[in-house]
Amino acid sequence: MRPDGTDSGNERDDRLEAMMDAVVSMTADLDMATVLERFVAAGCSLTGARYGALGVLGEHGGLQEFVYQGIDAQTAVLIGHLPEGRGVLGHLSTAPDVLRLHDIADHPSSVGFPANHPPMQTFLGVPVRARGAVFGNLYLTDKLGPAGTPVDFTARDEQVAVALAAAAGVAVGHARAYHLTRQHELWLEAAAAASSWLTGGLPQDEALAAVLARVEETAGATGSALFGETDELPTALGEELAGVWPVLRELEDGSWALALPLRSGDRWVGALSASWPAGEAPQVDLPSIAGFGEQLALALDVADAEADRARLAVLEDRERIARDLHDMVIQRLFAIGLDVQGAAAHGAVRPEVARRLESAVDDLDETIKDVRTAIFRLGPRAGGTGTGLRHRIDAEVVSARQSLGFLPRLRTDGVTATVPDDVVEDAVAVVREALANVARHARAHDVVVRVEVGANLVVEVQDDGRGIPGDVPRRSGLANLENRAARRGGTVVVTALPEGGTDLRWSVPLS
Repeated sequence: MRPDGTDSGNERDDRLEAMMDAVVSMTADLDMATVLERFVAAGCSLTGARYGALGVLGEHGGLQEFVYQGIDAQTAVLIGHLPEGRGVLGHLSTAPDVLRLHDIADHPSSVGFPANHPPMQTFLGVPVRARGAVFGNLYLTDKLGPAGTPVDFTARDEQVAVALAAAAGVAVGHARAYHLTRQHELWLEAAAAASSWLTGGLPQDEALAAVLARVEETAGATGSALFGETDELPTALGEELAGVWPVLRELEDGSWALALPLRSGDRWVGALSASWPAGEAPQVDLPSIAGFGEQLALALDVADAEADRARLAVLEDRERIARDLHDMVIQRLFAIGLDVQGAAAHGAVRPEVARRLESAVDDLDETIKDVRTAIFRLGPRAGGTGTGLRHRIDAEVVSARQSLGFLPRLRTDGVTATVPDDVVEDAVAVVREALANVARHARAHDVVVRVEVGANLVVEVQDDGRGIPGDVPRRSGLANLENRAARRGGTVVVTALPEGGTDLRWSVPLS
């Protein structure tokens, strides 16, 4: 180096070659941490600085990351917490221009060094721009002279540092783009895995545990939780979880939390949260996480639908078995019982035979009770609070036997176990009132009660009696049935059958 601080020809050539090597070294790797470490090392090497560091600016100001060179691990432990962006470092964060100082302590923003920090004097600070925005600042201190003592950084050192920072900005931009692309790929893979676990037949607890483990692995989080649509949200994240976009925020205790609302279309499905310990803000790609949340919400929706279909299939089987028991077994047992009872009452039957026939009738009654109990156990709706539509209406049919003088027939179609309890109460009341009307007015010999469950719940009671006169006023019981239908948006239609008898059809929509 010449006395004026400029480089000789050989030194310029050596510096140019070193610069090219540094640029190649930085751009040869797309790992962000590696790029930053090589950048700081190159800055120290090219300017002769004893110490070097790169302060990465945070989204809301201050230093988010601090990569350093020249301070050994033991000294770093003694110093303690890394710089937060105050003093001269903070000045460069708010005024990102080249700063060259003879002594750091002379700058107006200087606040001194913490305990156990090595003394530093000369200083060169250069902003690093990536894709047009300031990414951070390169800090170089204590340029070593021929005697091993600190000397001032030269204008040439400044030029070299600026050129190096420009190359580093390009490398950082590429590394950032690669990091975002890789993060996007990882979240896509996590979404595919979550969909597979939730819809692939795994038990729900295992599937949800696998999803949360994958979320923690992908986000680098230390904890996570999934909230259903009816769960109470944590107070600290309640507002964010109830929103429509993922939010990363620092909590009062210094830890970090991510709130990810889960929506399938316009429907709230639930929410996902992830957490990190106190310290630097986690580097997460919120748009990719938002895409993951959409896929997870859809998978949860599909899993719920599949579970509903599986439950419905079980209920349909139970309904079919109950219907077969009632329509095929109980009706036949009743018919046999009536025949046996009639034979026992015949005067020509010897007393001992009559006693045996009466005993057989009693056995048939007990058997019918046992079958009805089995039907009752098949009938209740899973998780419901009632005793089931089929069982309740069957009980009304059996109870009407005494007033009618015969047992009405009951026919059902559809899954009665899915009818809500409040609608069950109305349907039972309809059957009770209709059978009572038949017993009082119809003089019928046969009654059929039909219950159909589909988009609507239809209850139909048909008899073969004398029919309903056209001038009968709609009051009392019939008016009550109309009121029960009207408040649910349904209808009641009473029709006189051509061959004699009456048909009452009560219908209400099911949500």
